[in-house]
Amino acid sequence: MCQNGALLRLDYTGEIGMSVLKFKNLLIGLLIMAPASLWAATGLSLQEAEQLALQRDTVNKSFKQQAQAYSEQAKASDTWADPRIKFGTQAVPVDSFDLQQEPMTQVIVGYQQMLPRGDSLAYKSAAMMAMQRMELARADKRQREVLMKVRQAWLDVVLQEKSIRIIQENRGLFEQMLDISQAFYASGRQQQQDVVQAELEISLVDDRLEQARSKLIVAQAKLAKWVGEENLQNGVAVDQANLQLPSLPSISKLETRLEQNPELIVIREKIVNQQKKLDIADEQYSPQWAFDVNYGLRSGNNPDGSSRADFLSAMVSLDLPVFTENKQDRMLSAEKQRLQAARYQQQDIKRQLLKRLQAVLGRLQKLKDRHQLYADKVLPQAKQNADVSMSGYQSGVVSFFTLTRARVTELKTRLSDLQIDVAYNKAFAELQYLIGEK
Repeated sequence: MCQNGALLRLDYTGEIGMSVLKFKNLLIGLLIMAPASLWAATGLSLQEAEQLALQRDTVNKSFKQQAQAYSEQAKASDTWADPRIKFGTQAVPVDSFDLQQEPMTQVIVGYQQMLPRGDSLAYKSAAMMAMQRMELARADKRQREVLMKVRQAWLDVVLQEKSIRIIQENRGLFEQMLDISQAFYASGRQQQQDVVQAELEISLVDDRLEQARSKLIVAQAKLAKWVGEENLQNGVAVDQANLQLPSLPSISKLETRLEQNPELIVIREKIVNQQKKLDIADEQYSPQWAFDVNYGLRSGNNPDGSSRADFLSAMVSLDLPVFTENKQDRMLSAEKQRLQAARYQQQDIKRQLLKRLQAVLGRLQKLKDRHQLYADKVLPQAKQNADVSMSGYQSGVVSFFTLTRARVTELKTRLSDLQIDVAYNKAFAELQYLIGEK
């Protein structure tokens, strides 16, 4: 009777102890999570990170300045060459250098203008405009790259922040296991090994926590590269992170939007530029015209006493591209080779982008399947397994090793589920780079 009563008192004390432990662990969890929530609420949101990264990116600004330069150069290229003005004397007698002595002596003022070969100026201007569009496409490519990198870096920070929270929450459960094992050991129901094992598991959880904190420092450093360390004083807005899995358009729509990828636009404009250079080379077979007007001023008088008349001369000249074998022919051939090389580059870039798109879509689909598997089966089963193991251990039908394994599995499962969601969103950021954000 006394023994039964002692057992009853132990069970009753154990139940009270369990309630106290649960309350204590809940309180610890709230104290741990509350500062993190307040801290995250004032942190850097993804939209703010994107804006800061774009504002700070000097490479994008450089491309835009280059585009403006090519626009100015295009206007300058479609302009005739500057005229030439001549001023001098002709037929000056060297015995006296008297401008009135000889009737042929003249003071000459001349105007000379060179004309462009065919439509070469229009082709040069068009080539510069193609270069302007190339630089604008490079600026768009850089902007997409910056957005992709900053999104992925921001998600890495969110991953480590949320991982730390999950580990901290589970640490409370391991502390609860330690308290239970200590209570059971004190009552003689279990061995000391359970207590030692529980302490070891808490130490391993602490090690996992330190690893996550180390990864967090690395992730924050990568994000600071884009947004600046001064803008990460309050961390990132973890609670605002939307880790939902965005839906995917059809493959036909994605391939259509891929055609507007700036990498393809750059190579298309390069082909246009090279075609204009080919046209310019072809114009070198056309003659180049020039006209020259001279006005000769004469001083002095004729023998009959009349003043000498001034002279006006006009002349048109042109060059004849006759010997073209080693100049025009070779220049034209060189431009044709460059044009064909650009077309081959276009085919290669398009093939690479298409393969990259297919690879990203494959990753997204597999991650989506894993997400669904975790949501439907893995997470519920892991939690159920941990809960059943805890009940079984308290009832004495499950070993502490089995309980420990169940808790560790639940922790790993929650972390894996988080990693899947973050990996999906990072892959989706790469998809947005490829197809744009329309």
